[in-house]
Amino acid sequence: MLGSMPISVGMDKEMLLMIHGKIKLAVLSKLAVLQGTLRAGFQKVPLKTILILQFAAVFCIGAQEPVGEVDLSQPLTLEQCIQVGLERSTSMRNARLNLAIQELRVKNARAQYFPQIFSNGNYDFSDRVDFGFEPENYNLGLRGQYTLWDNGQREGGFAQAKESLTATVSRNERTKQDLILDITVAYYDVLKRQELIKVSEQILARSQENTQRIRDFVEAGTLIPADVATAELREANDELSLLNNSNSLQIAQATLPRLLGLDPGVLLAVSVDESYQLYQERGTIERVEIPIEEAIQIALSTRPEFQERQAQIKSQEWSLTLAKLQRWPRLNADVDYNVNLDDYLRERENFSDFRSWSAGVSLNFTLFDGGILGNRVKEIGMQLEQTRENASDLERSVALAVRQAYLTLQRSEIAVDISKKQVTNAQLSLDVIQGRFDVGKAILLELLDAQTSYAQALTNEVNAFYDYKIAQTRLQDAMGVLQ
Repeated sequence: MLGSMPISVGMDKEMLLMIHGKIKLAVLSKLAVLQGTLRAGFQKVPLKTILILQFAAVFCIGAQEPVGEVDLSQPLTLEQCIQVGLERSTSMRNARLNLAIQELRVKNARAQYFPQIFSNGNYDFSDRVDFGFEPENYNLGLRGQYTLWDNGQREGGFAQAKESLTATVSRNERTKQDLILDITVAYYDVLKRQELIKVSEQILARSQENTQRIRDFVEAGTLIPADVATAELREANDELSLLNNSNSLQIAQATLPRLLGLDPGVLLAVSVDESYQLYQERGTIERVEIPIEEAIQIALSTRPEFQERQAQIKSQEWSLTLAKLQRWPRLNADVDYNVNLDDYLRERENFSDFRSWSAGVSLNFTLFDGGILGNRVKEIGMQLEQTRENASDLERSVALAVRQAYLTLQRSEIAVDISKKQVTNAQLSLDVIQGRFDVGKAILLELLDAQTSYAQALTNEVNAFYDYKIAQTRLQDAMGVLQ
């Protein structure tokens, strides 16, 4: 079975944990090998279908039990936030409406193959009565019309509508991935702000402790009152940093529900970040293992923009064909059935004497329109060339986006390692200087400088880790595999 294939190529549990979410970049390199095997055995299966099935298999392996109705009063996981956003956000609701609108347009295009039936009735009143007419006259009729031949315009309109539907489906998939990216970034921003508050509280507590210790030294005559002022200044700066981080957290907490389609005033609690806890315990992170060229090839095969752009090209090609067909005649059949209702209501007999019917065909085509049709054909042709040019540039743009995201992730991975070393060294330096200061072998300036370095190292560590998590997500988005 296809669902078991990723396991057969050596996918272990650690690989499944490589990247937050159900699709892991570390698995993609293994899937590329599997992709070649599948193509060798199933030459008729499109490449995109194979990739989608492979990613679906990975998704099923890493997926948890499906979450039902999300309880907003409980801490939310990232998956739950994404679920709420996909259901309630304005962008996804509009995407579903756009899809429904386009489906109606397909139905309307299909309806052109059927005849049209109209009913008509009229009432006339006149003070002048001629032969065969009364002051009040009633008529009732039915009229049917059917296009016998239009040189393929109906077929073209129907095909164009279906291509537009395909483009809408692909556009909605891009909208979905954009929303998932925004929600993920906002979710990690909340987690980052929470961790920064913990850092600020830790640094402030240490500053307050040092300030009190310096006051004790002043009372003992070891230090002067100016040293207390210096320590209090440091404490005030740390308190201000805590205030700024608290304000940033409130903004992040208002941004997240807005993306989920909720009121920004709704306070959402987020679940504890297990990935950050694991990083703190292990001191290491998992790194991307897929080669950059392979990542680009996956993006070129899976990004929904390519299918959308191809559908747009086909739709405009049909639009150009339809514009050219406007020059050709259109053959219609008409049937009319009428009843002189007023005469029949007076006589109440011989209904056939008061009814009539007619049938005929009509051929309509434009002899002269001042060049409108010709200009319309030229306009659509130019628009088609623009779309084709944009499509040719899309591949280069996607390749650039993947390369940028890939390099950013590599930089973020290195930054995490550096920040971890900074914290270790800064803490060691602070502990040593703190001990020397307590026995009078270090001056206050050294202690405050060590505190500043330690606080900056802790802040850098938090920022580096969540920048790394966001960089992972952006690479998945650039590759078109964000789920």
